[in-house]
Amino acid sequence: MRALAHPLRLRIMELFAEQPRTTKEVASLLGVPATRLYHHVAALERARLLRITETRQKRGTIERWYEATARTMQMPAPGQKRGRQPQASAARRAIALSIVEQSRQELVAAMHRPRGHRPILGRLVVVGSAAEIDRVRRRVSQVLADVQREFGTTSAPKVRPDDERWALTMTFTPILQGVPVKEDAVNAAKRARAAEHSRAPRLSGRRS
Repeated sequence: MRALAHPLRLRIMELFAEQPRTTKEVASLLGVPATRLYHHVAALERARLLRITETRQKRGTIERWYEATARTMQMPAPGQKRGRQPQASAARRAIALSIVEQSRQELVAAMHRPRGHRPILGRLVVVGSAAEIDRVRRRVSQVLADVQREFGTTSAPKVRPDDERWALTMTFTPILQGVPVKEDAVNAAKRARAAEHSRAPRLSGRRS
């Protein structure tokens, strides 16, 4: 699991989950040099998160097509209990932080997209009994399961040239009392507001 604790590896896995591809094809979709991905792909293969589906001889080299061994990520899966091994817990935390960071980067980029559908972002605090919270958890998990069934993410989907890629990231987490808001999060929000203010059009005080 620790092999996924990197935002770039998450994107690599998502593209290999769509259909078998070469490392060069994934690099082209990500807009990065293929040389930047080779060690990431090798690490994912060693962790058995990628498998080779085809090899071809081309100009004295061997091209390899990979696919993801799993097409979705959910921690924990519905009905699954969390393990208590320290290494497993650390790996889960690292993956969770990578997912949140990747989602943050995608959200910021999408907010500045000049056209097309805007991203959806919301926050709702739920207050209820343990039984009520459990029902909400199951409903959130069901939403993910419904999207998976509709868009075929449990099997290899057919990707069309004009298709858009959207990411659905969902969290439902307890708000722990006494945990202060970290200053880096506050400062990041202030910087974001300042950046938005600097881009806003300024009105001149002169009248014609």
